[in-house]
Amino acid sequence: MKRILIIGNSGSGKSCLAARLAEELTIREVNLDTIVWQPGGFNQKRHQHEIDLAIQALAQEPSWVVEGVFGALAEQLLDAADTLLFLDLDWSVCRDSLLSRGSQSARQRDAMAAEENFQQLLVWASEYGQRASKSSRQFHRKLFDRFPNDKHYFTTRAEVNSYLTQLAIHSERGTG
Repeated sequence: MKRILIIGNSGSGKSCLAARLAEELTIREVNLDTIVWQPGGFNQKRHQHEIDLAIQALAQEPSWVVEGVFGALAEQLLDAADTLLFLDLDWSVCRDSLLSRGSQSARQRDAMAAEENFQQLLVWASEYGQRASKSSRQFHRKLFDRFPNDKHYFTTRAEVNSYLTQLAIHSERGTG
């Protein structure tokens, strides 16, 4: 497990899982949001050329755990990844997670715009199962199905926690 890719809906727990894995395995954690969006909020996208260069550079790095909903970017990293984790949790779980996290407006330059963006995120995330884009459940499932290496599919937080527990046991024994 040197290059781990985590996909799933907004609010599914990708960031938390990535942080835990990065700490456990002492590897770099990358949130695709930081590659796509300009600093200071989620309303200004970087130039596509900048995004492409960042993804190409990332694919060359020896180790990382990358997480995000952006299926087009995940697809570009698929050949470099040795492990794929798909968090396909029910929308109600994702919604509750997003609501408990809130808009994070305090961390953004324009609090009112942040609240507006958060409401748009809730609507967008609720459409995960119906969307036809590469940031959809359907496309994430295609990535998962075609991935030839180590892969794990999770539908509950309990399954994710069990996976993390198993990893910790294996690494303590030196078998992971």
